[in-house]
Amino acid sequence: MPLAAYLTGAVGSSFLVSAPQAEAAVTSVTFGFGSVLSASSGFYSQTTSITPNLGTIFARGRTNPPIYGYGSPLYDVLLGVSSLGAFYHQGSGTTYGKATFLNNGTIIGAGGNGGLGMATFVEPRPHLIITTNELNKNIGFKTTTNNFGWANVSWNATAKELTFHSAYVESVPGNTITVGDVGAVPEPSRALLALAGFGAVALRRRRKQAA
Repeated sequence: MPLAAYLTGAVGSSFLVSAPQAEAAVTSVTFGFGSVLSASSGFYSQTTSITPNLGTIFARGRTNPPIYGYGSPLYDVLLGVSSLGAFYHQGSGTTYGKATFLNNGTIIGAGGNGGLGMATFVEPRPHLIITTNELNKNIGFKTTTNNFGWANVSWNATAKELTFHSAYVESVPGNTITVGDVGAVPEPSRALLALAGFGAVALRRRRKQAA
């Protein structure tokens, strides 16, 4: 039998194998404020876009000058406001708290990682300040479109600057994401693997007939 006939049969047989379905994908993202959120650079307070478009988050870095020349400046660096894009925090029974740092392998979106709302790094209330420098820590969040994500950050407690080294979001709303997951090369679909197998059998048969 000609090779073309074998390949035609292989293609037809491949349809007996379930076709690949649309799958979740971990996507690298950037935020509208850039890679650094700083309290010392002025005032910033708004929801900020995510590129590619997977909703928005809330991020604020600000310095309030002393009122009428009295007192010290008030600094803020905080992320998330519940419905405006929430971050995991250490608050117990509250909508806010110091940011929670997550280990590699932590599953985000399945609960149990702390509160989900406003996560602070520096704030006028002393119990909401992270006073030590933190390098290459992971934080988790949920966007306004219910997409879960994680980011690797460093916090400079002296400069009051939060640097985002990288961030990743699960493309399917509601699906969990694992801290440390940066996406992977898609595996070949079962249909393509079946087609390759049938093609290999056809070639072997043709060689035997020609011998």
